[in-house]
Amino acid sequence: MAARYSGVVKSWNGAKGYGFLSSNQITGDIMFLRSHLPADAKEVRGKFLEGKTVNFDLTTGPDGRAQGANLQITAADGDFVAGEVKTYSERHGYGFIISSSLQGEVRFNRTDLDALTPGVDLRGELVICKVLLMPDGKLRAEKIMFQSSKIANRLKAGKGGFGKGGYGQMNYGNDGNGFGKGGFGKGGFGKGGFGDGGQDEGQGAQGIVISYNTGKGYGFLKCGKSPADVYFKSEDAYQPGMIVAFTLKINKDGKPSAGNLQPGMNSGQSYTGTVKTFIENKGYGFIAVPGQPSDVYSVCPNHVI
Repeated sequence: MAARYSGVVKSWNGAKGYGFLSSNQITGDIMFLRSHLPADAKEVRGKFLEGKTVNFDLTTGPDGRAQGANLQITAADGDFVAGEVKTYSERHGYGFIISSSLQGEVRFNRTDLDALTPGVDLRGELVICKVLLMPDGKLRAEKIMFQSSKIANRLKAGKGGFGKGGYGQMNYGNDGNGFGKGGFGKGGFGKGGFGDGGQDEGQGAQGIVISYNTGKGYGFLKCGKSPADVYFKSEDAYQPGMIVAFTLKINKDGKPSAGNLQPGMNSGQSYTGTVKTFIENKGYGFIAVPGQPSDVYSVCPNHVI
């Protein structure tokens, strides 16, 4: 199997359908075309794609220059990802998104979108959304936008153009309204995170793999409990986008690392566990799942468990 490369998108011209990558593994910029993007990212704009980390194959174009092919866009907890609406129920007010950057389905609610034409079918529509890894291991979408104004206008998504809080309002900057807000900011990922509560050592956690070097057997993952990328070492080839469970520790140099790595729990899958605690007056508790290092948070609105 030919080696895969890792790089960063330097530029993307959606109107013309081409862009350029840079990689520490290759000298010079690498061109790529719209046809080289994942099917669920064909309509993304430059503001979304530029700066994204991608994995790709290296080919040669008609002019003899290097080209990137079969791009895979990596994602992390709190990132915006490109995806496709798999299912949507207007009656029940929710649906699910799938993305080539992630494993598992991402749930979204009707309220995450601007007003749509009644009866519109969202299945197959291309979107961009911010994905959060919830304490129970499930993926949740918010701030959903359609990938182009053409899609939004066809579905009558409102004046925002790209959906609720469109590109113009989102700003994709560091001002706390785009990538910052709701990501790895204050308080981290749940109680006891690295935000206000200090660094917890040896705690169970879940995260998303963002890179893995098959030759050296190590990689990095994103976890809401750590503001920094988490190092892990494993003989198993964990691909970017995979959800994993692990024990989060702090090395002597103060950097986070993951031990006891194993496949995590994915949204839409059923699991068996034992109720560990339940707070009846608040309607929630925690479930211990065999083989998983972290307990699963569960809400029981009717106080029945």
